[in-house]
Amino acid sequence: MKKSKTIILVLFLLSLSMSYGQVNIKKNSISTAGGSATVGNTSLTYAIGEVAMQENTQGNTHLSEGFIGPDILAAVGIEDYGELSGIGVYPNPVDSYLNIELSSAIDYEIYMYDISGKQLLNTVSTGNTRKQLDFSTYKRAVYMLIVVDRKNHKRKIIKIQKK
Repeated sequence: MKKSKTIILVLFLLSLSMSYGQVNIKKNSISTAGGSATVGNTSLTYAIGEVAMQENTQGNTHLSEGFIGPDILAAVGIEDYGELSGIGVYPNPVDSYLNIELSSAIDYEIYMYDISGKQLLNTVSTGNTRKQLDFSTYKRAVYMLIVVDRKNHKRKIIKIQKK
């Protein structure tokens, strides 16, 4: 009788440990704002605030837990670029026109994104040391401006506020 109770107890503990190993714990986010976007088979969830997300691998792409925000550098394909100096942007905050002073008359790529990571601008400044952007049609918000010198592998990221 004592031996059968021991066997039953061991079987119970084994079944309990097996069922515990099959529990799927989903991580989640508590944030004030955010959303998601899907292009083809790829989905991106973003939030404003500290978040915890699950890890996911699909093909060569690996997404892992941590603070989520649009990875602007990866989106434009300029990872591992050095810091670009000699770039001036004014006025900031901007009302109607934003002036960009470039350090030399080489080719620069200029990108602008809204806070959700949506690309709003993609232009090239060829042989100029000054570029002017019209902000009169943009809403009052914070934007990310990225100036890229692909030849020298440098970039500058500037936060722009629209009045």
